[in-house]
This record gives sequence, C-alpha cells and structure tokens, in this order.
Amino acid sequence: MAFKWLSHLMKQTSGKDESSTDLSRAVAVLMLEVAQSDFQETEEETNTVLAGLYAHMGDDSRTPEELLADARSEKANSAGLYAFTRLACTEMSLSARCMLIEQLWDIAFADGVIDKYEEAAIRKVSELLYVPHSEFIKAKLAAKKVVDATD
Repeated sequence: MAFKWLSHLMKQTSGKDESSTDLSRAVAVLMLEVAQSDFQETEEETNTVLAGLYAHMGDDSRTPEELLADARSEKANSAGLYAFTRLACTEMSLSARCMLIEQLWDIAFADGVIDKYEEAAIRKVSELLYVPHSEFIKAKLAAKKVVDATD
C-alpha cells in the first residue's frame, strides 16, 4: 500500500503543531470521503484508513481512532471538500498529493470492489488537489497492481 507518503507528510507542513493537526484531520476527511462514498464503509476500508493514519501519526498525542472520530465529525459538519483540499494543496507538495491519491485508491480497492461512486470521489479529490489526470491514472494502476499481487 502507499503509506510511505504518510511518513513524509509531516515534513511537508509549515512546522506548526496546529497546521500539522489540521492537515492530519484534512487527510483523514479525504480518506473517509472515499470510504463512505458508496454508502457502505466496510471494515476493510476502515482498517485501511486506520493503517494509513497509524503510519502518519508519529508522536501525535491523539490516537488514529481519535483522529478518525474527529474527521467523521468534521466531515458530517462540512459543506464540502474544498476547505480540506485547499489545506492539502497549501501544505503538501505535488508528489505528496499524488501519493495521497494512490492511498485513496488503496482504500477504494480494500474491499475488492471499485464502486462508481468511489471512483467519482477520488476523481473529484484529485481535481481539487490539482493532480494531473495522468497521475490519477498512474495511482489507480499502482494501487490495482498491489491488489493483484496479493490475490
């Protein structure tokens, strides 16, 4: 899976704890968007989100489960994804945003079924993150290759 970007994510931030926390929450919300987009957040998808958050958290005082709970609340009370993707664009390099898109594909592939709503959610996030379409396709193929290799 594409968790390697998560360890570098903190290096992409401005160095402020608050900015780092906001970015972590934004990434968690984007992950949830994909996991919930087909109206069935499966256990496999949730576990993939948590695994990504575990890799990212480092020495954060919150647990990944707490971050996920915060993200659920934030997503439920938000009007859309723009605020989260804007923060990610500001705080993350293009290569980190491309790796995030690969992670979103990993979440979508976690339950073995790519729903049209999952693909649409990843496409929307990709566009809001200004990730080139060619990178969107590369990320999908890379995530699929990992799934095919484990079958």
